Amino acid sequence: MDVDLDSRTALVTGAGRGNGKATAKLLASNGANVVANDLDQAPAEAVVADIREEDGDAIAVAADVSDRAEVEAMFDVAEETFGTVDVLVNNAGFGKGDRFVNEPSNDLWRETLETHLFGTINCTRRAVTRMRERGYGKIVNVTSIHTKNGVGMSPQYDVAKFSILGLTKSLALELGREGIRVNAVAPGWVDTRLTDGFDDRTREKIVDLNPLGRFAEPEEVAQTIAFLCSPASDYVNGHELRVDGGQVPIDNWTFRYEG
Repeated sequence: MDVDLDSRTALVTGAGRGNGKATAKLLASNGANVVANDLDQAPAEAVVADIREEDGDAIAVAADVSDRAEVEAMFDVAEETFGTVDVLVNNAGFGKGDRFVNEPSNDLWRETLETHLFGTINCTRRAVTRMRERGYGKIVNVTSIHTKNGVGMSPQYDVAKFSILGLTKSLALELGREGIRVNAVAPGWVDTRLTDGFDDRTREKIVDLNPLGRFAEPEEVAQTIAFLCSPASDYVNGHELRVDGGQVPIDNWTFRYEG
């Protein structure tokens, strides 16, 4: 499989931890110049240090993806350093949330949608401008198994991820003939900071419902993202590729968080 990313530049949002960190490091190991973005500079710098230890080339850029001006400045730095951004991985997000009936204000809804959905829109809009000029680009949006089955723990998160999937499919239709491929990766339950707060009962229930009997590792999600970033996926467009251990296709199960 051709995953050679030599001479390509990849910008990964939310690269300081979890799936984003694993993705940034894997893309670098396959030859990409990496722009590691995070809300905070320190975790992004730590990822860059790891990449450089393995003789990769990377820079860290702190930016809030929900802020369009900060996104513009981030891409300016990326282009000044590496010339182009050929690959965009929209991964930035957070898992904070509550049930609909427990969240009387709209503040959390706005924060969630601003980061997940409008963060993806802001970064994609800026990336596409240059990708269209070159007639080439790969955009991978990180969604979730929440786009298949509701989970009953964070409707804000579910709505944000459904929206990103819709954006993925729409942009794939719009941009495909211009040499830009837009796809999504939908992770299942992954051992990251997002799931660290689950109690033992919740973790046991998730594992029991999964045919593989375990959570995924961030590196397993990163492998799938890398495929969609690479020449090996040139005929894949508008697709949501699930990394869930087979959990989602079992349509007769419902997981409802009781915390």
